[in-house]
This record gives sequence, structure tokens and C-alpha cells, in this order.
Amino acid sequence: MDLSRAVYSRDLKITAMRALDAGSTTSEIARKYQLSPKLLERWRGEWRAKGELAFPGIGRRGADTPGLDDARRIAELERKIGQLTMENDFLKKALQHFRDHHPPAVVNGADACLKKSVNTKRRGKAKR
Repeated sequence: MDLSRAVYSRDLKITAMRALDAGSTTSEIARKYQLSPKLLERWRGEWRAKGELAFPGIGRRGADTPGLDDARRIAELERKIGQLTMENDFLKKALQHFRDHHPPAVVNGADACLKKSVNTKRRGKAKR
């Protein structure tokens, strides 16, 4: 069973879309070029959205519209800035909490908390 996808040329797609624009019905074009009507509707959506820039070729979907790519990149970077700003605010609040509620040795990282405790003998209990 061969499940490979059919690849249609840009010229075929544009010819079919121009025929639709000229007044032919979807079913007429589908029969003429042996295409699925659903596929034609999908192509028609792209054709209406992008016009002559539609159907750029294999692996280049949207490559002819750098403005759209730039807008996507800017939106992604703005989201990242927002995320980092929230993280910085959280860390500032956490640091302020430690400064307010914990001894200076813990906040400053002094070695006061690294000293070993002295073992004292237990009183009242004998070793077995």
C-alpha cells in the first residue's frame, strides 16, 4: 500500500485557482484536474489570503513573506522578555524575604552555617 503524498506544481494550483476565480465550480475543477474538492477549498483559502504569493513551493511555506516571519519572531521575543521579567521579580522578592527573615550569615553566604556541631554525650542513658 503506497501512502506517499501527491505533490502538485505551483502552476497547477494557480491555474486551478484562476479557473475558480473565472466562475468555474469546485466540482468542475476537481473533475477536470482529478483533485479532491476539499483540497481545492484548502488551496482557495491560501490563494485568498496570499494572492500571487501563495504556493511558494516544497519546504518553503511562507518563505516569501518575511514580514510575517519577523512579526512572529518579535512576538516570541516579547513573550520571552515577559517570562524573564516575571522570573526576575520572583527572585528579587525571594531575596528580600531571606534578607528580612533569616540571619545575615545565611543571606550573605558566610561560612557560619558550615561549622560542624559539637557532639555532646547523652545524659542519663548508658551504652549497651
